[in-house]
Amino acid sequence: MNILYPQRDFINLLLWLILFPALLSFSSVEAKRKPSWVKQRPSDTQFYIGRAMSPKVDGQLNYRTEARNKALKEMSSEIKVNISSNSILRQFENNYQVKEEFEASTHQSVQATLEGYEVLSWENKKEYWVMVRLNKDSYAMRQKQKLDYAKKMCTAYYYDAQKAVDRGDIYEGLLFYVKAIKTIKPHVNEDLTYHDIDGSLNLGSDIFSGIQNAFRKINLTTNQSVYTLQFSKEMQVPLTLNASYIDTKGDLQALANLPLRYSFTKGEGEITTLGTTNYAGSATCDITRLISKRKSQQIKAEFDLDSFLNKETEEDKILLSAFFHEEYLPVAFFNIEVQKSSAYLVIDEVVYGKQASNPIFANMMRSELAQSYFNITDQKDTADFIVTINANFIADGERKGSGYSVFIVFADFHISITDNKSHMEIFAEGFNGLRGMQPGSFDYALKNVREKARQKIVADIFPKMEKVNL
Repeated sequence: MNILYPQRDFINLLLWLILFPALLSFSSVEAKRKPSWVKQRPSDTQFYIGRAMSPKVDGQLNYRTEARNKALKEMSSEIKVNISSNSILRQFENNYQVKEEFEASTHQSVQATLEGYEVLSWENKKEYWVMVRLNKDSYAMRQKQKLDYAKKMCTAYYYDAQKAVDRGDIYEGLLFYVKAIKTIKPHVNEDLTYHDIDGSLNLGSDIFSGIQNAFRKINLTTNQSVYTLQFSKEMQVPLTLNASYIDTKGDLQALANLPLRYSFTKGEGEITTLGTTNYAGSATCDITRLISKRKSQQIKAEFDLDSFLNKETEEDKILLSAFFHEEYLPVAFFNIEVQKSSAYLVIDEVVYGKQASNPIFANMMRSELAQSYFNITDQKDTADFIVTINANFIADGERKGSGYSVFIVFADFHISITDNKSHMEIFAEGFNGLRGMQPGSFDYALKNVREKARQKIVADIFPKMEKVNL
């Protein structure tokens, strides 16, 4: 009978080896059972909660990151953002660009600055679940600490800006104001009142007032009330201005390194568009060429905000531009009176081999030259220039087709300009064989080629005249 025991032990061992994997499998299934927070989103008044699931797709490994980002986004949406009556957004609520830009980015900034949250995860072969939760009291405490620190740093920059402006370093003072604004940028919706030993500050409105005060201290003055120049000539004397500030004694001091931008407010021309004041507070704007025919023209010189903020991000520029409002930028105006050179015209207009009894084209040229370049005078001896124009219109016959006919007229044109003092020809140009054609009669064709000639002169010859010192 004892012979049977080894056989019985062998059978028990075999059964154990068969059942053990099944027991392990059952234990694994039990471990992977869905936790309650996966089955149903929990609710807890003490926590902000976010929960999300990402499917496990073959070949994609970012499901963990995707699930966590979804959960964080859901949790951040639970955090209510209240806009304080003492916030920057309230102060600039009429500035729609600022308001819309920062209201839209509020929740994004909340999500980007979330910290101290707990993370739970669960997964099976098909799904990956994440739940994040953040204690509301802890979150409120951290936000208050961040706000208090931001207001403290902002206040320090604010006082540095005031000191710099008071001692005349206005450009440096403006840079400190920029730093102050950027420090409180993440808190544009919050109460920016700050209390210290010097009293109470509303950082939004006080910075805005400080910048206006800095700009009010800047004086931009032009060296001449009116600049007189001849049309299309280069300026013999550049347009010059001086920048200064009022010091603590009430005296004017030169203001260096002030960025300036120049633009036409009346008229049109080619000018230097940017400049900077030198150590003596002086800056110049050079006119290369006048384009407009207006007698009275004007160029504005103003603080160049684009240059001042050129290193800032586009988002920062939106907020900063609300503080550095164009309405308060210091400006000065160069007033320009345009004087044209005088010219005596000699025009020979020949039509079909005869002197024109009604010099229509000559009158067209007189009008164009008077509008663009010269004061036309009948006093040849006192004129600055003698302008000689030869225009010859030649009939070239009638061309007949099937049921129609057209008349053709050719135009030859030549213009020369002579300096009346030196008697030297300074410009000569022209063309030959410009064709005009119209049905009906030679008069229609003549009218057509006259207009073509006028357009060609304005488009091709006048731009070449621009290069001559008239």
